[in-house]
Amino acid sequence: MSNARVINTKSIIYVIKTIYAILLLIVACSNNVYAGVGGFYKGEDRYRGFYWFEDQKTGLQNRDSFQFRYPTPDEAQTGVEARKKEMDDARAQMVELGFREDTPPHILRQAIVKYKKLEARMHDGAIRLVHASEMANFTNPEIADVTEFPTNVYANKIKRVAENRDKIEIVKEFAKKFDLLLFASPDCAYCKAFTPVITNFAKEHGFTLETASLNSSEGKIAQGLGINAVPTLVAVAKDGKRLFELSRGLSSLSELESNVVLAKNLNDEQGKKFNKSRR
Repeated sequence: MSNARVINTKSIIYVIKTIYAILLLIVACSNNVYAGVGGFYKGEDRYRGFYWFEDQKTGLQNRDSFQFRYPTPDEAQTGVEARKKEMDDARAQMVELGFREDTPPHILRQAIVKYKKLEARMHDGAIRLVHASEMANFTNPEIADVTEFPTNVYANKIKRVAENRDKIEIVKEFAKKFDLLLFASPDCAYCKAFTPVITNFAKEHGFTLETASLNSSEGKIAQGLGINAVPTLVAVAKDGKRLFELSRGLSSLSELESNVVLAKNLNDEQGKKFNKSRR
């Protein structure tokens, strides 16, 4: 019995040593494998799992092979029209169900939810466009042209002052070439209110101003221009060769100044056409 026990003990010890040796071999081989792949247990790669290197390779291949395709103009137009129709249809259904007294509440809620989801998609698209537009203006400042079209209050104030100064210069130059003739009536409330405005305008910019009624001798001018209402302001060239209606009704000071600028631009255009016709 003692000899059998000794043999069994030796066998068990041999088996244990064999298993231990095998484990040591496995550990050594594993270390070599880890060293070969750069050690995915080190750094942030340890979070990717045992096959992290295969995932990374696949990701790089997908990124290189991806190419965004612009929709054609026809595809884009079709998509826009389809979304607009979907939105219009959902809105129409929602409104119609809302007006029908027999619509079950849960059906109306479903229609509202459907429309709201479409509305949210449209809103998200609009927000992406706004953000992209802001970035485009930042990366390409020449397309924003904030010098000519400022976006902040301070710059806009400076721009308005400069534009008003230029407008005043144009009006004063116009006054050197044209006089003003106001057609008015003593019993016209608008004429009474307009008289101090046009008087101040003429005085401030150096115009010669005259007032006449439609029934006066100057009324023939009004008839020639098709004027049958008062107050109406006419610009008459100092050489008498040109006249045209400048303002009709009760106009403000700023409106009169703007009309003069428009008249000046029109006069320049007609002058260019006249010069071309003589060539």
